[in-house]
Amino acid sequence: MTDLNYKGSRWFKCDLHLHITASKCFEDQTVTAQQWVDRAIEQGLNCVAVTDHNTGASIDEIKEAAKNTTLTIFPGVEITCDASKVHLLIIFDTTKTTADIRDFLVRANIKAEDFGKQEAATISSIFEISELAIKDGALVIPAHIDEYNGLGSVSVGNLKKLYAEYEINAVQVVHKEFLDPSLQTTGNVDLKAKLNDYYNNPTPSIEDSTIKEWYTSVKYALESKKAIVTFSDNPHAPKNSKHGLDGIGTRFTWIKMGATPSLEGLRQAFLLPDFRIKNDFNSPNSPYNLPELWIKSITVSNSTITEDNIPLKIDFNPQLTTIIGGRGSGKSSILRFIRGLFNRTNDLADLTEILEDHNHFYKSFDTRTQKGVIKKDTSVEIEFIRNSIIYKIIASNISNSVNQTIIIQKYDSETDDWILEEAESFIDFFQYEQYSQKQIYEIAQEPNSLRERIDKSISGMESLVNEREIIKKEFLEKSASIRTIRQQISGKGKLQTEITDLDARIKLLQQSGIASLLTSKNMFTSQKKTIDEFLQEAKNNEDEIENLSNTLNVEEIDFTKFDTKYSDEISPLSKNVVDGYEEVRREIEALKQKAEKLRTDFKTSLLLTNWNKDFDQNNLDFNAKKIELEAQGIDDISNYEKLSEAKKAKELELEKIITIELSLTTEIAERENLQNQFLQKTKDITFLRSNFVADLMQDDKVKVSIKQFRNKADFVNKIRAITQRWTGFETDIDSLVDICFNGIVENKIKDVRDIFLKIKKEETVTNVSGYFVNLVKGMSESQIDEIELLIPEDEIDIQYKPSGSSTFKPLSTASAGQKTTAILTFILSQGNTPLLLDQPEDDLDNRLVYELIVDRLKQAKENRQIIVVTHNANIPVNGDAEYILSMDSESKNLEVLYSGTVEEPTIKKEICDVMEGSEKAFNMRSERYKHIK
Repeated sequence: MTDLNYKGSRWFKCDLHLHITASKCFEDQTVTAQQWVDRAIEQGLNCVAVTDHNTGASIDEIKEAAKNTTLTIFPGVEITCDASKVHLLIIFDTTKTTADIRDFLVRANIKAEDFGKQEAATISSIFEISELAIKDGALVIPAHIDEYNGLGSVSVGNLKKLYAEYEINAVQVVHKEFLDPSLQTTGNVDLKAKLNDYYNNPTPSIEDSTIKEWYTSVKYALESKKAIVTFSDNPHAPKNSKHGLDGIGTRFTWIKMGATPSLEGLRQAFLLPDFRIKNDFNSPNSPYNLPELWIKSITVSNSTITEDNIPLKIDFNPQLTTIIGGRGSGKSSILRFIRGLFNRTNDLADLTEILEDHNHFYKSFDTRTQKGVIKKDTSVEIEFIRNSIIYKIIASNISNSVNQTIIIQKYDSETDDWILEEAESFIDFFQYEQYSQKQIYEIAQEPNSLRERIDKSISGMESLVNEREIIKKEFLEKSASIRTIRQQISGKGKLQTEITDLDARIKLLQQSGIASLLTSKNMFTSQKKTIDEFLQEAKNNEDEIENLSNTLNVEEIDFTKFDTKYSDEISPLSKNVVDGYEEVRREIEALKQKAEKLRTDFKTSLLLTNWNKDFDQNNLDFNAKKIELEAQGIDDISNYEKLSEAKKAKELELEKIITIELSLTTEIAERENLQNQFLQKTKDITFLRSNFVADLMQDDKVKVSIKQFRNKADFVNKIRAITQRWTGFETDIDSLVDICFNGIVENKIKDVRDIFLKIKKEETVTNVSGYFVNLVKGMSESQIDEIELLIPEDEIDIQYKPSGSSTFKPLSTASAGQKTTAILTFILSQGNTPLLLDQPEDDLDNRLVYELIVDRLKQAKENRQIIVVTHNANIPVNGDAEYILSMDSESKNLEVLYSGTVEEPTIKKEICDVMEGSEKAFNMRSERYKHIK
């Protein structure tokens, strides 16, 4: 079975001000320790403190009842100090007992007979009790400072002293209203009414002076940046001053500590209240949700740098994991294995040295060069959490990042088994970012390389870019369609000339008088053709009659196979038939002659008709007119009809061209509209980027802005890509850059496009050389279409404010460390996928790390997993790493020496030894700093 549990710090629901029956004011004295523990667990509490009034009598019973449960018990006591009756919560280590608390109370001058009494008090002051508790290693939390027995009766001077000079880093606050720094206490009727109702109208009623005292104690706690904690003080019932079972956990505070809650965990949390303390005023529910993606662990088996047959497993926290270790400890190798398994090297394509370093590491061991950590049976396994599902990505048969066998398994909680996934199609779903210091430095040299990262992080950007690409495609298609139309209508003028010429020739013939004769001639010719066809049809019928006659031939029956008696009987019968057919043939021949006579008679009679006379006259008149016209040089009178038909055909062709030509106007308007849409989508992209960085970079040290269309390098690259000339023409391109960026680019880019369009139209231009003119003349129409959509990318402008300066300066003027800091700050400011950083603090001084990087780390880890290999103590300590791995620099293999959280002694010592040069060196510097100050 597997689960989503993880190493390192996590949030615990804590109620550290609770009473049990040892307090005389506990209402139901029959409540057992077991009932008390069960109630705390029912309330979802992880940690409680038993803080009875001036006694620790119940602690051992509660600890015994809580054994083998999820509930952590902190022994403690609520002690009443001197005449002011101020209550202080004293919280001890979990190992302490009732006897330890009794010993503390005796030394605190609490009489044994007063143990458990709320009204009992020590003669010692809050300062003396605090000092005594701190010497015992305990934590001091002033109880309910904004109500009775709080710090309200303490003078402002003593408040400041208590907060400043004693290790008091948390205070219990009851009323949310007092956390408002603008609160007006005097005369605040609503507040007074609320407080009186809360305390069930005590007598005397709460007055303005009391409210002001309570507010003052909170005000100075806030000014001193103390952790504000909320606990229940388990009332027996609402508005009841006695304690009881039902009140447990009704108020609580979320506290981030190591996997095993400890007193040191509480101490560390109170030192970083902004990131380790969430009271129930602001966080009624758990303040942290696991990210959608995070790396749970990596296991490396049988490599050249791990111990033989003993897999190296490294666990990670879903928030901030720091990997530390001295030189030679191999701490960066962990991130190299991750990059190698996922083959995430695209971001190293332009970083030759870094890419080579990776390739020399994640490859089969080469005995000649002694490079490569992979052996024949090496395997790398990464547990990756995606949407609360655990996956294993396993690499084996590894030659290098490209040549390795990858399998992906998904854990099925229902079957408690692993299911195989399709590795090739699925591995891209495990997204993360990885940077080394060198990568960050290279980005700092060219901040525009951040554009892709920005766009990936913006919701809706991908669809907007896709929409723009669709518009671009439609624009290019429309341009090609327009060229086709223009080609189709290019013959319009020639066609119009041909029609005009035909019309003139036809008119000349019409004016000569031949037209009517020709019309009559054509009519008679057509009629004659009809008559000829009639006569031919009659002739055809005659031929068919003759053919029928020739085919009517019946032979006499051959009776050689018949008996005589039969042949004599049948022969007369058959002869009648043969003779009959002879008669039929004669009749048919007569019919043929009759048909022939009908045809000849028609021809003879036709010659005498008026039609035939008019036909002959038309021929005579036409031939006479023809001779007359030929004498005048007009010899194509016989083509009149063909000329008319040709003119009609060309007129139809012209009509089609005119129809197509009318659509050209619409097509050009649509093309222009697409061009405007493309520009608007590009502006929308800029708008999204600008809003994104404006919301993202609310920083007083680094400022990122988007300059619309101002990226000169992108402009040059696009010109060279379109012209397909990656070298040469530098002067010409510089001239185009000057034109484009000398003013508002959206307007000036039109001047650049005009230069290309004028050259294609053979118009004169003066901004570029003749060589460039010839280059443009040779460009295809589709290349010119690309020019018409040419818009430079946005410029990512990063500015920084040097320490001690009041103004921002361009990143180009910054030092290497300042540049790296600015870029790293930006990287940490956005994104939600796991972020892996390999010694990002190189080139940075400690002030930059502390002032910018540490704060960004603490913010970023709330939304994403961060794994940092580092040798700077600021990152694990002040960055408040949830999990710290210290690699063993003394081992020849890659091994973890210690792992845990900063509150653990071994981790503290390792940080001090590795990063501070030993405790002695750290203390010496600390002492010297005091004297320097």
